[in-house]
Amino acid sequence: MDTLTSMLAGLIVFGVIGHLAHVTNAPDLSKVVRGGGGLAFITYPDAIAKFTFWPQFFAVAFFLMLFVLGIGSIVGMATTIMTVIRDRFPHLKPSLVAIGIAIAGFGIGIIYTTSGGQFLLDFLDFYGASFVALVLAVFEIVTFSWIYGVGRLCRDIEFMLGIRTGLYWRICWGFVTPIMLIAILIYHIVTYEAFTSNGYAFSNGMYAFGWCVFAAGVLQLPAWAVYAVLKRKETNWKERISSCFRPTYDWGPEDTELNVKYRESVEKHEQTQALKRNLFRKIYDNVFH
Repeated sequence: MDTLTSMLAGLIVFGVIGHLAHVTNAPDLSKVVRGGGGLAFITYPDAIAKFTFWPQFFAVAFFLMLFVLGIGSIVGMATTIMTVIRDRFPHLKPSLVAIGIAIAGFGIGIIYTTSGGQFLLDFLDFYGASFVALVLAVFEIVTFSWIYGVGRLCRDIEFMLGIRTGLYWRICWGFVTPIMLIAILIYHIVTYEAFTSNGYAFSNGMYAFGWCVFAAGVLQLPAWAVYAVLKRKETNWKERISSCFRPTYDWGPEDTELNVKYRESVEKHEQTQALKRNLFRKIYDNVFH
């Protein structure tokens, strides 16, 4: 459904942009298209205004769609923050946590309503969201697919739901998605240029601030990795690091009976894996079994 929605949105957006380029006799699409909020609030409404059939209806429907989309995005992000806070402080009331997040978000959002808010929004979106999310996504998919293992993840799904994961999903999780994300990250690094917003170049101080924002997000990975290693009780540093790449012994269902069954299934599989010395055989078994 997400794929079909993305394809439909792409057909509509680029159809509208192509029509505007034709009407204005623009030599290429870059002359009429605007990135970020400009596409949603300038380019697309301008095209809707040229409709000959019920332009007011489609304008209302379009902005209503944006409103619903924004609410959906906010709910997803706020729920994530609420879950983290509630896991750490379970005694807090969900309503109070939600109100606190709403007030904090409102206060931060006021900055973007100023005269330079759009430039700041685009700037932070590039350095603090898009690029950071891509780097974290690469490490996340590598962790789940190649460290925790697609095979173990699929066995967990089968243990919980009784459904064996198909070959398509195993190949996507184990090879296609990680390789594509890594390729996209490399492409972004190779083709990187200093960020500009609608032709406006920021000062060197702002670029330094942007990289600090980027570092604050990405350096969470090595910082918490060092913390996890130091927290281990093994005396040998090699064993400490190695143990950080394995699930803890108490990893599993909270229910005692289910935890015992889960532990037995994991130990049985690990004994089978220990007999396979060939690296490629282990990789094959990790993805396809």
